[in-house]
Amino acid sequence: MSSKKNKRTNTLKNGRRSKMLLVFLGISFLFWMLIKLSKEYTDVVQFNVNYSNLPEGKMLQKTPKKYLDITVKTHGFNLIKYHLNKRDVNVDLHTVKRKKGLIYYQLANELLPQIQQQVTSDVEVLLVQPDSLYYHLGISKTKKVLVVTDINIQYQSGYNLLGDLKVEPNFVSISGPEVIIDSITSIRTEATTLTNVNSSIEEKISIVTLEGNSRVSYSVDEVMVTGVVEKFTEAKLKLPFTIKNLPQNYNITTFPDQVEVIFKVGLSDYNKINKNDFKINCDYRRTVKDGLTYLIPEVVSKPSIISEIKIVPNQIEYLIKE
Repeated sequence: MSSKKNKRTNTLKNGRRSKMLLVFLGISFLFWMLIKLSKEYTDVVQFNVNYSNLPEGKMLQKTPKKYLDITVKTHGFNLIKYHLNKRDVNVDLHTVKRKKGLIYYQLANELLPQIQQQVTSDVEVLLVQPDSLYYHLGISKTKKVLVVTDINIQYQSGYNLLGDLKVEPNFVSISGPEVIIDSITSIRTEATTLTNVNSSIEEKISIVTLEGNSRVSYSVDEVMVTGVVEKFTEAKLKLPFTIKNLPQNYNITTFPDQVEVIFKVGLSDYNKINKNDFKINCDYRRTVKDGLTYLIPEVVSKPSIISEIKIVPNQIEYLIKE
């Protein structure tokens, strides 16, 4: 019995010694770390960069460097804070120098005093990398560009657009860096699909902006697209045709001497159709050039209010005499 008690006592003593040893080691390590971190070190720290104070009338044409690698000398405690939490530093562009064209530069050594003022007094700024910073500076430009719609309209059977779609505004003012603005000739609307359309269109559609470029602004962010949709009917007219480029002293007889013109027209415009608004020609020179034995009728003039026009027959037989 006493043997078991002795073993239990020895086990408890050994456990206490192990815990005391671990505590001692922990305290020793803590003191060692405090001594180490209290010493000065030189290290490279990355800073976020904010740019300010541009020369009057100028703006950044391209995004400059977002980070700077800055060599600093300070206590280990500070280095840990700087590495764990990336700091911001402001760069003043008022004193940039022009290299050529839109390219300006700034020597990193010139930044040391202003960066030193932005860190705590126990941090010494030694070096800034890269050794030169380059900027594309130009003017802010504004111009008007055409709005191009990207719209797919699927009409209900028997319906169609009467006339053209209208976009309001048709032109949009854009402003931003000249190097970007000069390259833009038009802007598009977001892709839009309308299905089973049987009534007039009135849709607000957003314009597509330059992705990831907040330096370009737009006078509007959406446009209104409108169009008159109407039920269409099929109409037919018997019409004569004219033969052009027929040599002098040639007589020609055609079979038939008229063609049927088939087309679609809105119901509200049906009574506006006039035969005199149509003009149909057959070009004899084309027939000879292509080695054909028939004439091809073509519509050269028609009312703007009709669509889907076709001619029957589309080949005209003929006899010709000198």
